[in-house]
Amino acid sequence: MKKLFVFAAGALAALALAGTAPAAGSTPKLLKKFQPVLVFHPDEEFRPTTVESFIRDSDLEAATSPTTWTVVNPSPTPDDLPTSSPPVWRLNQQPCFAGAPLGDLPCYVVGASDEPGVTVYGRVVKDGKSIVLQYWLFYYDNLYRYPFLPLGTIWQSHEGDWEVVNVVLTNQKRPVAVGLSEHCSGETRAWDESERRDGHPTVYIALGSHANYFEPGLHEFEQACLPAQVIAFFQQAGLPLPADVAASGPVAGPKRLGVQRAGIATIAEGSPRWVAFPGFW
Repeated sequence: MKKLFVFAAGALAALALAGTAPAAGSTPKLLKKFQPVLVFHPDEEFRPTTVESFIRDSDLEAATSPTTWTVVNPSPTPDDLPTSSPPVWRLNQQPCFAGAPLGDLPCYVVGASDEPGVTVYGRVVKDGKSIVLQYWLFYYDNLYRYPFLPLGTIWQSHEGDWEVVNVVLTNQKRPVAVGLSEHCSGETRAWDESERRDGHPTVYIALGSHANYFEPGLHEFEQACLPAQVIAFFQQAGLPLPADVAASGPVAGPKRLGVQRAGIATIAEGSPRWVAFPGFW
Protein backbone atom coordinates (compact mmCIF):
# COMPACT_ATOMS: atom_id res chain seq x y z
CA MET A 1 0.00 0.00 0.00
CA LYS A 2 1.37 3.38 -0.98
CA LYS A 3 1.98 5.83 1.81
CA LEU A 4 -0.39 8.79 1.79
CA PHE A 5 0.50 11.99 3.56
CA VAL A 6 -0.46 15.63 3.50
CA PHE A 7 2.10 18.29 4.41
CA ALA A 8 0.33 21.42 5.53
CA ALA A 9 0.67 24.04 8.20
CA GLY A 10 -2.20 24.14 10.66
CA ALA A 11 -3.97 27.47 10.55
CA LEU A 12 -4.82 29.28 13.75
CA ALA A 13 -8.57 29.20 14.17
CA ALA A 14 -10.11 32.55 15.01
CA LEU A 15 -9.85 33.20 18.71
CA ALA A 16 -12.61 35.77 18.72
CA LEU A 17 -16.36 35.53 19.15
CA ALA A 18 -18.61 38.50 18.62
CA GLY A 19 -19.37 39.97 21.96
CA THR A 20 -17.73 41.48 24.99
CA ALA A 21 -15.71 40.00 27.82
CA PRO A 22 -17.25 39.80 31.30
CA ALA A 23 -15.68 41.72 34.16
CA ALA A 24 -11.99 40.86 34.39
CA GLY A 25 -12.22 39.59 37.95
CA SER A 26 -14.75 36.88 37.03
CA THR A 27 -12.74 35.47 34.14
CA PRO A 28 -10.18 33.24 35.93
CA LYS A 29 -12.81 31.97 38.37
CA LEU A 30 -15.23 30.94 35.60
CA LEU A 31 -12.49 29.29 33.54
CA LYS A 32 -11.32 27.24 36.53
CA LYS A 33 -14.84 26.25 37.58
CA PHE A 34 -15.68 24.63 34.25
CA GLN A 35 -12.19 23.65 33.06
CA PRO A 36 -12.41 20.47 30.95
CA VAL A 37 -10.81 17.19 31.94
CA LEU A 38 -8.61 16.01 29.04
CA VAL A 39 -8.29 12.24 28.52
CA PHE A 40 -5.48 11.20 26.18
CA HIS A 41 -4.98 7.97 24.25
CA PRO A 42 -2.37 5.78 25.99
CA ASP A 43 -0.08 6.11 22.93
CA GLU A 44 -0.41 9.90 22.50
CA GLU A 45 3.00 11.60 22.29
CA PHE A 46 1.87 15.23 22.72
CA ARG A 47 0.06 17.40 25.24
CA PRO A 48 -1.31 20.92 24.75
CA THR A 49 1.61 23.26 25.31
CA THR A 50 2.65 26.88 25.17
CA VAL A 51 2.70 28.91 22.00
CA GLU A 52 5.84 30.68 23.19
CA SER A 53 7.99 27.56 23.01
CA PHE A 54 6.75 26.72 19.49
CA ILE A 55 7.52 30.25 18.28
CA ARG A 56 10.97 30.05 19.83
CA ASP A 57 11.72 26.88 17.83
CA SER A 58 10.40 28.23 14.50
CA ASP A 59 11.41 30.41 11.56
CA LEU A 60 8.99 33.17 10.57
CA GLU A 61 8.52 32.81 6.80
CA ALA A 62 6.64 34.74 4.11
CA ALA A 63 5.19 33.31 0.89
CA THR A 64 6.98 34.78 -2.13
CA SER A 65 5.13 32.54 -4.60
CA PRO A 66 2.47 29.81 -4.34
CA THR A 67 5.22 27.25 -3.66
CA THR A 68 8.08 29.32 -2.21
CA TRP A 69 8.65 30.49 1.35
CA THR A 70 11.38 32.91 2.40
CA VAL A 71 12.73 33.23 5.94
CA VAL A 72 11.99 36.71 7.27
CA ASN A 73 13.03 36.18 10.88
CA PRO A 74 14.94 33.08 12.06
CA SER A 75 14.40 33.99 15.72
CA PRO A 76 10.86 35.36 16.14
CA THR A 77 9.39 36.12 19.54
CA PRO A 78 5.72 36.22 20.59
CA ASP A 79 5.95 40.03 20.81
CA ASP A 80 7.26 40.67 17.30
CA LEU A 81 5.02 38.45 15.17
CA PRO A 82 3.20 40.32 12.38
CA THR A 83 -0.46 41.13 12.95
CA SER A 84 -1.57 41.78 9.37
CA SER A 85 -1.29 40.35 5.86
CA PRO A 86 -0.19 40.32 3.04
CA PRO A 87 2.14 38.61 2.68
CA VAL A 88 0.97 35.18 3.78
CA TRP A 89 2.93 34.18 6.86
CA ARG A 90 3.84 30.92 8.51
CA LEU A 91 5.82 29.67 11.47
CA ASN A 92 7.99 26.77 10.33
CA GLN A 93 9.26 24.50 13.09
CA GLN A 94 13.00 23.83 12.78
CA PRO A 95 14.58 21.46 11.94
CA CYS A 96 11.50 19.23 11.60
CA PHE A 97 9.72 18.43 8.32
CA ALA A 98 6.14 17.13 8.41
CA GLY A 99 6.52 15.54 4.96
CA ALA A 100 9.32 13.22 6.10
CA PRO A 101 8.58 9.53 6.75
CA LEU A 102 5.85 9.18 9.37
CA GLY A 103 5.69 12.96 9.65
CA ASP A 104 9.14 13.29 11.24
CA LEU A 105 7.44 12.44 14.52
CA PRO A 106 10.59 12.01 16.67
CA CYS A 107 11.77 15.52 15.74
CA TYR A 108 8.52 17.14 16.88
CA VAL A 109 8.49 15.07 20.07
CA VAL A 110 11.94 16.44 20.93
CA GLY A 111 10.81 20.00 20.17
CA ALA A 112 7.74 19.70 22.37
CA SER A 113 9.83 18.32 25.23
CA ASP A 114 11.30 21.82 25.68
CA GLU A 115 8.11 22.79 27.49
CA PRO A 116 6.88 20.00 29.79
CA GLY A 117 3.47 20.14 31.38
CA VAL A 118 0.03 20.99 30.00
CA THR A 119 -1.19 24.49 29.11
CA VAL A 120 -4.73 25.55 28.15
CA TYR A 121 -5.47 29.02 26.78
CA GLY A 122 -8.73 30.32 28.23
CA ARG A 123 -11.01 33.12 27.13
CA VAL A 124 -14.44 34.23 28.34
CA VAL A 125 -16.82 35.95 25.94
CA LYS A 126 -20.34 37.27 26.51
CA ASP A 127 -22.35 36.63 23.37
CA GLY A 128 -25.90 37.91 23.53
CA LYS A 129 -27.77 35.76 26.03
CA SER A 130 -24.85 33.42 26.65
CA ILE A 131 -21.38 33.36 28.17
CA VAL A 132 -18.94 31.21 26.22
CA LEU A 133 -15.87 29.76 27.92
CA GLN A 134 -13.25 28.97 25.28
CA TYR A 135 -10.45 26.52 26.10
CA TRP A 136 -7.87 26.59 23.30
CA LEU A 137 -5.41 23.70 23.01
CA PHE A 138 -2.19 24.01 21.01
CA TYR A 139 -0.14 20.97 19.97
CA TYR A 140 3.30 21.01 18.32
CA ASP A 141 2.32 18.42 15.77
CA ASN A 142 -0.59 16.51 14.26
CA LEU A 143 0.19 13.01 13.05
CA TYR A 144 -3.00 11.18 12.12
CA ARG A 145 -2.56 7.42 11.82
CA TYR A 146 -5.12 5.43 9.82
CA PRO A 147 -6.32 2.76 12.29
CA PHE A 148 -7.30 -0.03 9.88
CA LEU A 149 -3.82 -0.84 8.50
CA PRO A 150 -0.35 -1.25 10.07
CA LEU A 151 1.30 1.89 11.46
CA GLY A 152 2.97 3.96 8.74
CA THR A 153 0.85 2.65 5.87
CA ILE A 154 -1.48 5.66 5.63
CA TRP A 155 -1.02 8.83 7.61
CA GLN A 156 -1.43 12.59 7.53
CA SER A 157 0.86 15.15 9.14
CA HIS A 158 1.03 18.85 9.78
CA GLU A 159 2.76 20.93 12.43
CA GLY A 160 0.99 23.41 14.64
CA ASP A 161 -2.42 22.06 15.69
CA TRP A 162 -5.15 24.18 17.34
CA GLU A 163 -8.21 22.59 18.95
CA VAL A 164 -10.91 24.07 21.17
CA VAL A 165 -13.43 23.09 23.83
CA ASN A 166 -16.31 25.50 24.46
CA VAL A 167 -18.56 25.54 27.51
CA VAL A 168 -21.72 27.61 27.09
CA LEU A 169 -23.34 29.25 30.12
CA THR A 170 -26.47 31.29 30.58
CA ASN A 171 -26.06 34.89 31.72
CA GLN A 172 -26.78 33.50 35.19
CA LYS A 173 -23.63 31.33 34.73
CA ARG A 174 -25.52 28.04 34.54
CA PRO A 175 -23.88 25.54 32.13
CA VAL A 176 -26.09 24.47 29.23
CA ALA A 177 -23.84 22.96 26.54
CA VAL A 178 -20.37 21.74 25.59
CA GLY A 179 -18.88 22.13 22.11
CA LEU A 180 -15.87 20.23 20.75
CA SER A 181 -13.68 20.78 17.69
CA GLU A 182 -13.31 17.81 15.34
CA HIS A 183 -11.27 18.32 12.16
CA CYS A 184 -13.18 20.80 9.93
CA SER A 185 -16.33 20.47 12.02
CA GLY A 186 -17.37 19.88 15.60
CA GLU A 187 -19.96 18.45 17.93
CA THR A 188 -22.23 19.98 20.56
CA ARG A 189 -23.94 18.22 23.42
CA ALA A 190 -26.23 19.43 26.18
CA TRP A 191 -24.49 19.86 29.53
CA ASP A 192 -26.76 17.31 31.22
CA GLU A 193 -25.88 14.73 28.54
CA SER A 194 -22.10 15.23 28.79
CA GLU A 195 -19.79 13.14 30.92
CA ARG A 196 -18.43 15.14 33.84
CA ARG A 197 -15.95 14.62 36.65
CA ASP A 198 -16.90 16.59 39.73
CA GLY A 199 -18.55 19.27 37.59
CA HIS A 200 -15.88 19.38 34.86
CA PRO A 201 -16.74 18.22 31.30
CA THR A 202 -14.72 15.20 30.15
CA VAL A 203 -13.12 15.28 26.70
CA TYR A 204 -11.52 12.27 24.97
CA ILE A 205 -8.71 13.30 22.63
CA ALA A 206 -8.10 11.24 19.49
CA LEU A 207 -4.67 9.71 18.95
CA GLY A 208 -2.52 11.88 16.70
CA SER A 209 -5.21 14.14 15.24
CA HIS A 210 -6.22 15.60 18.64
CA ALA A 211 -9.85 15.85 17.57
CA ASN A 212 -12.10 16.05 20.63
CA TYR A 213 -14.87 13.54 21.41
CA PHE A 214 -17.45 12.99 24.13
CA GLU A 215 -16.59 9.31 24.58
CA PRO A 216 -13.79 6.86 23.81
CA GLY A 217 -13.95 4.50 20.83
CA LEU A 218 -13.75 4.59 17.05
CA HIS A 219 -15.13 7.79 15.48
CA GLU A 220 -15.66 8.14 11.74
CA PHE A 221 -14.60 11.42 10.18
CA GLU A 222 -17.33 13.78 9.07
CA GLN A 223 -17.29 13.13 5.30
CA ALA A 224 -17.57 16.86 4.59
CA CYS A 225 -14.03 17.14 6.01
CA LEU A 226 -12.62 14.73 3.41
CA PRO A 227 -11.73 15.92 -0.12
CA ALA A 228 -13.53 14.01 -2.88
CA GLN A 229 -10.27 12.49 -4.11
CA VAL A 230 -9.52 11.12 -0.64
CA ILE A 231 -12.95 9.48 -0.42
CA ALA A 232 -12.43 8.03 -3.90
CA PHE A 233 -9.01 6.64 -2.91
CA PHE A 234 -10.40 4.68 0.02
CA GLN A 235 -13.46 3.49 -1.87
CA GLN A 236 -11.37 2.25 -4.80
CA ALA A 237 -9.02 0.47 -2.39
CA GLY A 238 -11.96 -1.18 -0.64
CA LEU A 239 -10.96 0.38 2.67
CA PRO A 240 -13.05 2.05 5.38
CA LEU A 241 -13.00 5.83 5.34
CA PRO A 242 -10.67 7.47 7.89
CA ALA A 243 -11.65 7.34 11.54
CA ASP A 244 -10.21 8.56 14.82
CA VAL A 245 -9.42 6.42 17.84
CA ALA A 246 -9.92 7.76 21.37
CA ALA A 247 -9.22 5.72 24.47
CA SER A 248 -8.87 6.13 28.22
CA GLY A 249 -5.28 6.91 29.16
CA PRO A 250 -3.40 9.73 30.91
CA VAL A 251 -5.60 12.53 32.22
CA ALA A 252 -4.94 16.25 32.65
CA GLY A 253 -7.15 18.92 34.17
CA PRO A 254 -7.78 20.64 37.51
CA LYS A 255 -5.13 19.56 40.01
CA ARG A 256 -7.72 19.08 42.75
CA LEU A 257 -9.06 16.05 40.83
CA GLY A 258 -5.79 14.20 41.41
CA VAL A 259 -4.74 14.28 37.73
CA GLN A 260 -1.88 15.99 35.91
CA ARG A 261 -2.36 19.72 36.31
CA ALA A 262 -3.37 21.67 33.20
CA GLY A 263 -2.58 25.33 33.75
CA ILE A 264 -4.89 27.99 32.30
CA ALA A 265 -3.34 31.01 30.58
CA THR A 266 -5.95 33.73 30.07
CA ILE A 267 -6.08 35.44 26.66
CA ALA A 268 -8.27 38.15 25.13
CA GLU A 269 -8.92 39.61 21.70
CA GLY A 270 -5.54 40.90 20.53
CA SER A 271 -3.80 40.06 23.82
CA PRO A 272 -1.18 38.74 24.01
CA ARG A 273 0.12 39.97 20.66
CA TRP A 274 0.50 36.51 19.09
CA VAL A 275 -3.29 36.07 19.19
CA ALA A 276 -3.51 38.45 16.23
CA PHE A 277 -0.93 36.56 14.13
CA PRO A 278 -2.74 36.00 10.77
CA GLY A 279 -0.50 33.25 9.42
CA PHE A 280 -0.08 29.49 9.57
CA TRP A 281 1.45 27.71 12.56
